[in-house]
Amino acid sequence: MLAFATIAASLAGCGAASDVRDRISGNSTPHPTRTPEPTSTPTVPPPPTATPTPSLPANPLDLNRWNSVPVHYCIDTSEAGFASAADFASRVARAFAAWGVPVVGDGPCAGGSVNGDKINEIGFGTPTNQPPPGSHVTEAGETSTTYSECTSGCTPGDRVKLVEADVVIESEPPRQFRTRDCLYSTLLHETGHFLGLDHLPAPAVMAAETSDCPTELTAADRAALLMRYGHWAMPQ
Repeated sequence: MLAFATIAASLAGCGAASDVRDRISGNSTPHPTRTPEPTSTPTVPPPPTATPTPSLPANPLDLNRWNSVPVHYCIDTSEAGFASAADFASRVARAFAAWGVPVVGDGPCAGGSVNGDKINEIGFGTPTNQPPPGSHVTEAGETSTTYSECTSGCTPGDRVKLVEADVVIESEPPRQFRTRDCLYSTLLHETGHFLGLDHLPAPAVMAAETSDCPTELTAADRAALLMRYGHWAMPQ
């Protein structure tokens, strides 16, 4: 979750092989020797070599993360916001690219945003945890994550797995935050939560509050991602 601070400056997817051998048969009748006519043998290109997908690194601290990549998501278009659907989808893709963990955008969500359906939806809406009236902060976005946790007979370093993440971006934030930079900043923060990151101290993008909409990941942001995804934590 990310909050806009309007006063505070702190960044609140077998086969068998067979051998083929020439068969030679004897014949008592001599035959003249002939020179065979040259034949043209078509050149068949070798089959492509499959490139193995590198596995994720060990997770000895059992940090929240997806257990395989790429991760799929869809864009929830059921509610309009202060940016067009195309602009919103473009900034979501840009935010994920900044983090570097492979993801796949599957286009618009078929049935809107539904918690518990194991479909990762990202769209405009109203975050549920709003601050009290009169507060100097306003919720900019909210990410709900669901994970499974092994409690017995577990593989070391593989106990916790994210199974769903839904992102809601405030459709009507304070006017001063209705900019492309602030939308991107909020998406950058919430996609960090989508990937399993927690809040970090300011001035990280993953700080709980912001008043200036940072658009560049800090060393702290990248270090937190590196702990979970290793070599995948690089910009695409």
